[in-house]
Amino acid sequence: MTNIAAFLRQNWILAGFFLGACLLALWFAVHVVRDALYFNDPRNVDVDLKPWMTPRYVVMTYDLPRSVVAELLELDGPDDRGLRLGRIAESRGISMDALIALVREAAAEYRALPEWLRLSWPLFRTTACI
Repeated sequence: MTNIAAFLRQNWILAGFFLGACLLALWFAVHVVRDALYFNDPRNVDVDLKPWMTPRYVVMTYDLPRSVVAELLELDGPDDRGLRLGRIAESRGISMDALIALVREAAAEYRALPEWLRLSWPLFRTTACI
């Protein structure tokens, strides 16, 4: 034990960085487990969308690919992906209820496709469907 204490006294900066890295890894691990438990709970699937939610929340709760949600919400760049749904609806000139209906219709359409066709869904989807 005295060897460890002597080592830590001599290398306190290195030990501090190591402790910080361990705490950071623990923080990320807790968040990954928490998100996995939350989004795999059937009560949190297809929830009603709220204006404060982001496209990432839609991806996670509706189990849709990012490309499908980006196309559906007409997100052009990476900066648009952090927008709140209320702001997206506002910029498109539609209500939140209309946006919720769009997302639910697209999710139902996507889930109705056979598994092998889901990967190319944006290519075969027509704008008349939504």
